[in-house]
Amino acid sequence: MYAVDPHDSLVPIFVEHLSSGKIEQIGTGIFIELQGAPFLLTAAHVTDIAEYGSLMAPTIHGISAIDGYMAYVDLLPESKREEDAVDIAYFKLDTNYARSLTAFFKPLHQSRCDIVHDLAEPGVYSVCGYPASKARQKGDFFSSEFASYRGLSARSEIYDELGLNSESNLVIHFRKKNAVSPLNGKKMNPLSPRGVSGGGIFAWPAGHEFSNDWSLTRLVGIFHTYKERKGLMIGTNLIPVFTAVQLGAMKNYGCVE
Repeated sequence: MYAVDPHDSLVPIFVEHLSSGKIEQIGTGIFIELQGAPFLLTAAHVTDIAEYGSLMAPTIHGISAIDGYMAYVDLLPESKREEDAVDIAYFKLDTNYARSLTAFFKPLHQSRCDIVHDLAEPGVYSVCGYPASKARQKGDFFSSEFASYRGLSARSEIYDELGLNSESNLVIHFRKKNAVSPLNGKKMNPLSPRGVSGGGIFAWPAGHEFSNDWSLTRLVGIFHTYKERKGLMIGTNLIPVFTAVQLGAMKNYGCVE
């Protein structure tokens, strides 16, 4: 069964630190089926943390190490991840592991994805994921809380100011001090998006910009950066994601089944 509400496809990602054994929520992934195979999309700066421990997600067996082929868009020599405008990664999931995820999550079907070729065109988008500030642990039990952030796409001048390309990046205006509840229109203090990295960017169709019917939305990108002072949320569209997946297919995903 596929996700109708895209919230059902979003997965909190944890790391079990090698040094201490502590389990900490550090990002979000998008559980999705592409060409009949299960994937977990996320940001590359999330998978970079695998250097320090095992990346994990909630399954029917508890918080379990993510089993699958991991790939990411690498950095150029001398560059830093915080300067990376692409910042995407994915897991091609082991079939049995993907099945264990379905105890709590549903994959988004690839038909719910859109390739937007000029992301500076006017539109309304929502960034969705699991803020780390809402992660809780009580004994062996972990809990988290979903959040979404809706805003207008930025004008082309903003892309130029940031040195980004509107064909590959998506920039959304979101100022915390101006946030209002989608339920009653009243001002609210939204959660910090720390931990939402790797979550989905969903587009609202024209005429439904203020709707709460999430079945109308389409996945258009992966979120990776929040510039709080500028009030901007930044992500990458799906073209480089699908390109990376095709390269993985040529390598047979490290023979992951």
